[in-house]
Amino acid sequence: MKPPARQTDTGVVLINVLVILAIASVVVFLMLSSQEQSLQRAQTMAQTTTADALARGAEASAVTALRRDMLKAPETDNYAESWAQVDQQQATLAVGTLTVTLRDAQAKLNLTRLAGGAQNEVQALLRVLAELNISRAEGAGIAAEIAARPGLKTLSDLQGIAPATRTLLDPYVGFLPSQAQLNLNTADPLLLRAVLNNNSAALRLVQRRSAKGLLTAEDITLVGAAVPGMAGFTSQNFDVQTVVKINDLTLTLTSRVQRSQNLAGQSVRVVSRAYGVPLNSVPPLPPTLLPTP
Repeated sequence: MKPPARQTDTGVVLINVLVILAIASVVVFLMLSSQEQSLQRAQTMAQTTTADALARGAEASAVTALRRDMLKAPETDNYAESWAQVDQQQATLAVGTLTVTLRDAQAKLNLTRLAGGAQNEVQALLRVLAELNISRAEGAGIAAEIAARPGLKTLSDLQGIAPATRTLLDPYVGFLPSQAQLNLNTADPLLLRAVLNNNSAALRLVQRRSAKGLLTAEDITLVGAAVPGMAGFTSQNFDVQTVVKINDLTLTLTSRVQRSQNLAGQSVRVVSRAYGVPLNSVPPLPPTLLPTP
């Protein structure tokens, strides 16, 4: 017996309605999900833009401080000067937190100078390696590779260096413009010993630096040493790291700032930027570099 036609039509209509409702539910769900994802993307973009603006602002503050120092105190660069006060421990802002670190890039032994086969720099590097318990043979290999491959920019560019050796060396050496000297005012005591090749004189200089906040050529003479050709008391290359945290977003900006002076005048400019790169080249400031209260 066939069901009445009206019942059959009603069942088909009900099924169609249910199908339409199901499709509509899926469409609404997808629309809401897409809208939520779009809102999340927009929020992330807004936070990133804000974080970048804060990081660039901190970078600009460092550039301004270094330009002012270049004009007012060109004869010395040390961590007792006002430019070093740009350092900002984590500060709480309305939108998140901000941390700024400013370090002298010339607090490191400049490996670029080895490219010309400079023997004094090679010997200084070998003394650094000896203090770090790295073999002389490995050090000679590093020096030979640098001499054979001019233009290296970072320790990571070296092919013949073990990762453990790279980690040990990173706080003490780097690649800078060839004319950049080691700044005796900001260098680690280990580097003072290495470049002076006189542990007693280096110890007395560390003590004088801790008391005064800086060193001069007279200080070097008073301890019975001479200023090495690879070293001086000023710097033109600096590293700035800014870390901005907004909710779950963390933005890290690492900037190299370079000062220069020529016939066209004085300039302070950012020569490189890297995002999301930990600034291993900016170690914590050693207590021995700070003046005694």
